[in-house]
Amino acid sequence: MKPEKITLSESIRGVFLFIFFFMLTITLPIISYSEVALVFEALNEHQLIFEEKSFGASLILGTPVLAMLTRLILLKVRNIEIEPELLIKWYKVCGATLILMLFSVPTYTYFIESKIKDEGYTICNSYTSSTRGAPDVWVTSQHYCIEKGYRVRSKIIDWLQQQTNEPTPEDVIKKVDELLANSP
Repeated sequence: MKPEKITLSESIRGVFLFIFFFMLTITLPIISYSEVALVFEALNEHQLIFEEKSFGASLILGTPVLAMLTRLILLKVRNIEIEPELLIKWYKVCGATLILMLFSVPTYTYFIESKIKDEGYTICNSYTSSTRGAPDVWVTSQHYCIEKGYRVRSKIIDWLQQQTNEPTPEDVIKKVDELLANSP
C-alpha cells in the first residue's frame, strides 16, 4: 500500500525536522566528548575552578535513537512507506537507551565526581545553580566561593579561570563586590 501524498507544507516541515535531527545526531557525540575532555583538561591543568555536567557523557547513548528518528523522518519526507518492523525497532532502541541511561548516568556521575574529589576539588554550592541540568562548579579552595557572588557567578567563574596566580580570599571578595556594584 502506497502512503498518502504529503502536502508541500508537510514536506517543508519534514525537511526542517530532518535537518534538525540530522545535525543533532552529528553533534551529540561531539558534545558528549567535549564535556568529558573539558573535565579532564581542568584536572590536568589543576584549574582553580571549573564546571562539570555529570550527565554530559551519557548523552552519547541518545545517538542511535536520534539516528533512527532521522531515518524515519527522511522516509516520511520521501513519501516512502515506513515498515511496522522499523518502528518496532525504534521503540526497542528507545527503551534500551532509557534503561542504559538509568544506569550509566548515576554510575558515570559517581566515578567522575570521585575522581574530581580525589584531585582535591570540592563543590562550590554558592555558584552551583539549583536548576536541573545546570553544571556543578568545582573549586580547589572554598575561599573562592563567596555566597553573595551567586548573582554574578558566570563573571566570577570567568575571572577565576583567567587568574594565573592563586588569588587571596580578599581578592575574590573584592572582585565579587566590584562585579556586584557594576551589575544592573
